[in-house]
Amino acid sequence: MKKVAIITAFDPFAFRGGIETYTRQIAGLLESYHIKTDIYHIGLIAEAHDFHNDYLGKLYVTGKRVLEHDDEYDFIIANAFYGFSYFPPRTKIYNIYHLTHKGFAEKVKHVVPLHQYLEWKLLWGDITESVSGFNRHKIAVSDGVKDELQAYYGYDDVQVVPHGIDVQIFQKADKSRMRKKWNIPDGAFVGLYVGRWDTLKGCDILEEVMLLTPDIYWIVVLGTGSDKSTVPVHQHIRVIEQVRHEQLSEIYSASDFMFFPSRYEGFGYVVAEAMACELPVITTNVGIVQTVYREEPLRTLLLTDAPSDQEAFLSKCIEKIDIVRRNATLRNEICRASRRVIEKSFALEHWRTAMSYALGVSSR
Repeated sequence: MKKVAIITAFDPFAFRGGIETYTRQIAGLLESYHIKTDIYHIGLIAEAHDFHNDYLGKLYVTGKRVLEHDDEYDFIIANAFYGFSYFPPRTKIYNIYHLTHKGFAEKVKHVVPLHQYLEWKLLWGDITESVSGFNRHKIAVSDGVKDELQAYYGYDDVQVVPHGIDVQIFQKADKSRMRKKWNIPDGAFVGLYVGRWDTLKGCDILEEVMLLTPDIYWIVVLGTGSDKSTVPVHQHIRVIEQVRHEQLSEIYSASDFMFFPSRYEGFGYVVAEAMACELPVITTNVGIVQTVYREEPLRTLLLTDAPSDQEAFLSKCIEKIDIVRRNATLRNEICRASRRVIEKSFALEHWRTAMSYALGVSSR
């Protein structure tokens, strides 16, 4: 039986982030070809290291542990820069870029301290991320990430294999039934946010929008690592924690729109999932939005980068919400177009086919 090592940062069965979801999917894909997978992550590292940065040290040890056993594997898959210390590569290795840290750092540099910006740009970007492309097969999860890899590191041999969304799980369900199940007021106009409560995700903008819209029933579904106490407490804001991934489709179906003002995404899982459930998504130009929101009617909901005039930007956000609320014809067009885009380009079966071919486990 063939065997593959997967290098990632966190245990994909204990964390609920996008890369963890992806890791579970790729392990399942390989197992469908009767290929065994061993997943290496920092949670398995107990030994000491000499790095000042504990995260960096544990990633270093993880990569070296794979190096000690690489003759056991037919090939290796590494997420992001997590396999940087598997060096020099002796077994075929595929590096999957879910983002670039230099691109991320540039987008958030005005909302983080200088030392944090420099760490992301230099340590995780110029050092670990760039090394992770040396003598490896490089795969990007979106056209935007591919463009960043070329611009920042000069990589011109990057293949794009977009994430896949399970359109059987993520599809529109009856709104009234889902609202009853989740105890959401049946007559309310419901706005949704899904993800970490973090300035990097634009939650400072979201908080202002929430305060300006007391007539909207807001649902905040918190991702792993969020502190509920940081979410504003108001009668019209409800926080939901510990939602299983497959349950998200029910909450998407119970909502009227999603507001997603993130400052950076490599792909944007929740955007694609919400679109698959025919939910209008008001979003910044991040991840796959850069590709799928180029044309109407989806472009109607696109938020440009926040200008220096915060009041004007917030006014634009409220304007987009009003469009969804008051223009039923356009809203329905957006809902149908959203589902079509995901089915056509981002369905899980498309990803399975493309990734199987990219990894050489099947032919087209």
